[in-house]
Amino acid sequence: MKVKEKTIEEKYLSLSELDHVIMRSGMYIGSVKEEQKNMFIYDVDDAKIKLSEMSYTPGLLKLIDEVISNIADEYRRKDNMGLTHAELEFSRQGHFRIKDNGGIPVVKHKVADMYVPAFIFSTLRTSSNYDDSEERTGIGTNGLGCKICNIFSKYFSVYTADTKKSYFGSWSNNMKTKNDNEKVAKCSDHFTEFQFDIDWTRFEDVDYITDDFAAILEKRIIDLCAANPGLVAHYKFTDGDDIIREVEWNFKSFNEYIELYSDYIDAENEITFKDKQKQVWIYPDGGLNVGFVNGAECSKGTHIKAIRSEINSAIAAHILQKNKLDVGPRNVDGKYTMFCVYHVANPSYNSQTKEELTTPVERFSMEADYKFNIPDKFIKECCKSEIVNIVIDWYKQKSEVEDQKTLRKLNKQAKCKVQNSEKFIDANTKVRKDKELWIFEGASAASGFRVSRFPATQAAYMLRGKILNVNGMSPTAIMKNPELSDIINIIGLQWGERNLAENLNFGKIVLAQDQDYDGFSISGLFLNFFMTCFPELIEQGMVCRSVSPIIIAKKGKEVKKYFRIEDYHSDESKLKGYRITYIKGLGSLETPDFKEMLQHPTFHYFTKDDMAEINIRAWYSKTEAKTRKEIMKNDVE
Repeated sequence: MKVKEKTIEEKYLSLSELDHVIMRSGMYIGSVKEEQKNMFIYDVDDAKIKLSEMSYTPGLLKLIDEVISNIADEYRRKDNMGLTHAELEFSRQGHFRIKDNGGIPVVKHKVADMYVPAFIFSTLRTSSNYDDSEERTGIGTNGLGCKICNIFSKYFSVYTADTKKSYFGSWSNNMKTKNDNEKVAKCSDHFTEFQFDIDWTRFEDVDYITDDFAAILEKRIIDLCAANPGLVAHYKFTDGDDIIREVEWNFKSFNEYIELYSDYIDAENEITFKDKQKQVWIYPDGGLNVGFVNGAECSKGTHIKAIRSEINSAIAAHILQKNKLDVGPRNVDGKYTMFCVYHVANPSYNSQTKEELTTPVERFSMEADYKFNIPDKFIKECCKSEIVNIVIDWYKQKSEVEDQKTLRKLNKQAKCKVQNSEKFIDANTKVRKDKELWIFEGASAASGFRVSRFPATQAAYMLRGKILNVNGMSPTAIMKNPELSDIINIIGLQWGERNLAENLNFGKIVLAQDQDYDGFSISGLFLNFFMTCFPELIEQGMVCRSVSPIIIAKKGKEVKKYFRIEDYHSDESKLKGYRITYIKGLGSLETPDFKEMLQHPTFHYFTKDDMAEINIRAWYSKTEAKTRKEIMKNDVE
């Protein structure tokens, strides 16, 4: 089927501003589709504000925000005709009634040739906020406001009185039709009442006010009263003739509002300051930003950034100086909760939805000598608060996580190195618990081990000299040592994990060093290594030392072994006719003696007790030189 080509007139259109708002609604009210979002709402059962996942339509919420903003603006005006109370009633079917005891001048606008209420609620870009030479502390900036409600309604009416006259007017068909029921009459009262019926055809996947949305609306009313202390708001939500929820909100101070967030703050640790432009409350932890600008909720923008930037930089500098940790200002953010109430002159926002304040800090006031200021006392209190400990704990945990990532990488890399190690002789059995890893002092023992061992169960690793004193070393540095890296991976040890016996490649680790000072030193360094890095091996009784003789006396088939030189000297007179062999090292053992050591070993098992830990720390810690000297002095005495 051939598609008919559009004419120039069909292709290039000119929309009225009203049609543009309707057709491109996202620019003015946000999305008209239902969304899911975590939002703070008032929990009726717990009488607290809590974070919950809510379903709502942003564009629909924007309509109500405009009404609420209008009430806030009027309440803060000096000429508000004594506005103190507001009534906000919503039905599930989408009928809204908003009334306050303020008022709008019921006079003719000479240029527009219509009454002011009709002018400001049915003509786009009409506002009293356009004179930027005057300081305004209202919310409205673009002259849309409640007209948005009119545009997205099937029916909209305004009824108002200014103590002299009253005015009633109504519109239909998305503000395109002015109904002929306009009426002006004498009246000594003062009030303003809107009523409108949502045009559900302008929204997607929603045609009624949900419970979620009603809860969000109530939270908006709570915010309205909190930011405008003294204002009383009556909230009512109905379904036909049934009243679902009816309550009155009123706050004497902003602190009463903060108390509703008791699940997220510790009120006892409050830090606050106030000047003529702003009031700020800080609480450790939570990470919330709750901000108000000119009586309406606005928790993003320059007003939030200005304060948090000062706090973040000060705390980061404090931690660097006192704790030598370079956490950085960015990592301080999110470790405390901030409430703030601002009065900003002639505010500007990122869009009509007014979610983010964009007014530069230096333009928050029209005073010539104005300078944005945060008291030094307030900053110092923040640096002395629990926020500092929260940041430090977070930083250390983050570092531990990063260390774990590094260790996993090192474990993976090291495993590839061991497989071709010429210093390792493996056992044949696949039963891990039966396998023994003998760690010898040097390669000279390898030949004797190969011919004397039980091949099924006995494996060996040949050192080259002493191992490192690992005390004070990082795992990364330890893994750079080839021999320790080999041993860690031969055994199957994993950094940062509980190394249980059943998960390892061996059931026993045998330290098989010479019975001399060098041998004892190497065994001590190994004990320091295991107790420092993998204490579970000691706890599970997996580490022992093979005790080999230092002197062997033979006479025929009779063999006497001496493990201490003192024992030999006590028997020396009885050893006439015996062939005496001094064992300089395990490598000097004859094959039968080597086999005897392997097949009928004498083991000394190490245990992890407090004294052992103290001794290991004393002998190998790089900061315990004084303790070592005391031990050596006592031994000499």
